[in-house]
Amino acid sequence: MYKRIIKPILFLMSPDFVHRMTMVMGRAVQFFAPVRALLRKWWRYDHPNLSQNIFGIDFKNPVGLSAGLDKNVELVPLMESVGFGFESGGSVTLAPRKGNPHPWFHRLPKTGSLVIHAGMANKGLDVIGKNIKRNRPKVLAMPLMVSVAVVSKTTKETCDDAIIDARNTTLYVLQHKLAQAIEINISCPNVGDDQPFTEPEMLERLLESLDSLERHVPFFIKMPNLKSIRKFDALLKVIVRHNIQGVTIANLVKNRKEVDLKEPLADEVKGGFSGLPTKERSLALINHTYNKYHDKLIIIGVGGIFSAEDAYEKIKAGANLLAMITGVIFEGPQLVGQINKQLVELLKRDGYRSISDAVGANHKNLKKSL
Repeated sequence: MYKRIIKPILFLMSPDFVHRMTMVMGRAVQFFAPVRALLRKWWRYDHPNLSQNIFGIDFKNPVGLSAGLDKNVELVPLMESVGFGFESGGSVTLAPRKGNPHPWFHRLPKTGSLVIHAGMANKGLDVIGKNIKRNRPKVLAMPLMVSVAVVSKTTKETCDDAIIDARNTTLYVLQHKLAQAIEINISCPNVGDDQPFTEPEMLERLLESLDSLERHVPFFIKMPNLKSIRKFDALLKVIVRHNIQGVTIANLVKNRKEVDLKEPLADEVKGGFSGLPTKERSLALINHTYNKYHDKLIIIGVGGIFSAEDAYEKIKAGANLLAMITGVIFEGPQLVGQINKQLVELLKRDGYRSISDAVGANHKNLKKSL
């Protein structure tokens, strides 16, 4: 129904308008328990073989919502009803930020991508904290991760200012117990050309600042989608020296020259590329990270998940959890439940009793064959 009727109508509208409409309608309907129950019946799929306990957090299934859609963490009850196993909300900052001028989104249907140029638009943690606390009783069973942006407010601010702001934002999330996990987003590619914290020296300074925080939840780093494995590994070497429990791999592709465009794209369209252009590189980075650091880091796999096969590929490469947005936009909200249902079938086909058994299976099978 979504692909035949709803999607063609939505794709006649601007993606910015559809995003705003989704937020308005989602906020309105999610507070009606019968609506949430109906959505669960239609779309949600849980199975014991999909459940995991990671850092003491119970995940009913491995498929999460990536940061970027629910910028002010308003739709957690709706996302739980649709079938997600967790949500990454934000990215957030301590004070409100307007983000970039509209339009924020540009569709590339043939390429299977969105060009995203939203910046760090969010209402600030005072408002977002209230949203989370208001919704929490409805979604106690679904873990919430808050994504903290590490980016300067203005071009006049220094990296030291950005570190202080990120530390204070993280401290606020911790002190107000807003999340079961925190993601530090060092790699947002839609805020400008400067990404200083994707350099090892600056990442070291940032993590040194965060190390001193008293924490009760795991920390993840949202990694850049780098073409160079060597540069990516240099960041991982910094991360494993600090009090970081996991990595999200990986963010958007920033350089359009690295994207195989299937349709014209005007030069004035700015932003990072989501969806299929991120898929293969994300998979390679997950493989590398698991191979070197599976005993030190939990991996959340992101990028180009449009089917259960895509999800399973990332799991076997080493991802413990998954996160997605673009696949749902192109395929429909029923995709979440479809992926989970088909993952159970794929696990059974390959003789795995649980999702945990399949994590990193490609590496384990390779060792057996040597």
